[in-house]
Amino acid sequence: MKQNLLIIFSKNSILGKVKSRLAKSIGEKKALKIYKLLVKKTINVLFEFKYDIAVFHSDFIPKKNVWNFTKYQKVQNGRNLGNKMKNAFQWGFNNGYNKILIIGTDLWDLEKKLLIKSYEKLKNNDVVFGPAFDGGYYLLGLKKMTNSIFEIKSWGTNDVLKNSLKRVKGKSVYFLPMLNDIDDIQDLKNCNELINLI
Repeated sequence: MKQNLLIIFSKNSILGKVKSRLAKSIGEKKALKIYKLLVKKTINVLFEFKYDIAVFHSDFIPKKNVWNFTKYQKVQNGRNLGNKMKNAFQWGFNNGYNKILIIGTDLWDLEKKLLIKSYEKLKNNDVVFGPAFDGGYYLLGLKKMTNSIFEIKSWGTNDVLKNSLKRVKGKSVYFLPMLNDIDDIQDLKNCNELINLI
């Protein structure tokens, strides 16, 4: 039986299409540069990851493909973020995986050990969340399809995690350390290492 799957949601690196909240403060060119640095960091962490990886691209599978080391490459499918995530998880469970994590490409502090710990915690918990400082989450882990978690209306707000938790009442939940995913200028200011690269 297949065990663990890591799903990555990645936006295609197109000027004006990535890091829109950040672009309002630093401009589209710098926002794209930041995004590419975040993707590169994610790839460096995951390059020799011991579990299967599925990358879900926002619009198309690129010809010049920096994710060519992964097992699967798909295109996101759905009306909104929740719907797209739900479809990706369903695809993973339908393919026989029994512990699935999803992350984006916004986390400068991503480490392999964080992902390994998430799989371990799924043995005795129904849900794993990686809470972000902005009220969202940088990681979600499930071992069984839980449709309700994806049906919140507040995507892109500070209430994503709070509202998601309401949808998993009665289930056992494990929280990873709170981390800073890079969405806006304040997040960037809190990440000196990344600022120094632009």
